[in-house]
Amino acid sequence: MLSDQKITEQQKSRAIKGLEAIHKHGILHNDIREENILINDKGALYLIDFGMASREDTKKKRKLFEEEQLKLSQLLDGYIV
Repeated sequence: MLSDQKITEQQKSRAIKGLEAIHKHGILHNDIREENILINDKGALYLIDFGMASREDTKKKRKLFEEEQLKLSQLLDGYIV
């Protein structure tokens, strides 16, 4: 679990790119929080629990996608080494 870990800027960048990939398919996670981010023994971050996810029009709801990326970025900033 992320709560007892520290991450690098590179790990943060990869996590954000992963979220961007999801967003390109029009999917909003809608539940970005510490409990929904796992980290494995190799340092890969995983966004889990898509139970609240929704499909949105990326052009019409662009602000929602940007806000979700910002939320993930700010959350991960608290774990940077």
